[in-house]
Amino acid sequence: MPRKTQEESQETRKNILECAKRLFSKRGYERTSLSDIAKYSGVSRGAIYWHFESKEDLLVNLVEYVDVNTEGVRYFFESASPSEQDPLSKLKAFVLCIFSEELSEFFNSSFVNMLIGISNGFSGNEDARAKLAELDKQRMDQLSKIIMNCVAKGQLPKNLNIRAATEHLAVFMSGIFFQTRMKNTDALKKYYSQIVDMEIEQLKLLVQS
Repeated sequence: MPRKTQEESQETRKNILECAKRLFSKRGYERTSLSDIAKYSGVSRGAIYWHFESKEDLLVNLVEYVDVNTEGVRYFFESASPSEQDPLSKLKAFVLCIFSEELSEFFNSSFVNMLIGISNGFSGNEDARAKLAELDKQRMDQLSKIIMNCVAKGQLPKNLNIRAATEHLAVFMSGIFFQTRMKNTDALKKYYSQIVDMEIEQLKLLVQS
């Protein structure tokens, strides 16, 4: 494919995803069809199917697109890279970003409300739920890779229980996520950096016996 055509195709895909996010946020998942997205994007249904197999596939790609274009999330991916020499600092930077103003607003957005509704069975279908569940599993796998990278770089104990550390950190981040959604953050804002430092120290205690 010529370079210009590739760039145009990527731009079209980006436009479709941006428009889908706006419509999903405004109308919800069930009330938004691929025809709606095509019309709003200014493309044909054929163009939609060129990039995405189904509405469920578009949804998953949209979540991934939002992830990589959200403040601080790049630290999540960078910290798992074998070439990263200080993965623990990148991991900490990511955890700190969870509580940023931008992410706090995003966690309380209609788009995230829609995703929670699908995951909890209030909207969407089984295919959409299964795809979102698989995406969550991939994120947990990524978190495990980050922790293993920290171990490999000597920043966490060699005998660390990787699974326990992964679950511990995931629960911690989930708790912060729900605190921001409940807007119960006054104390957290004051002590969050210290709390994150304590969480990292707690991880170091999760060694295999």
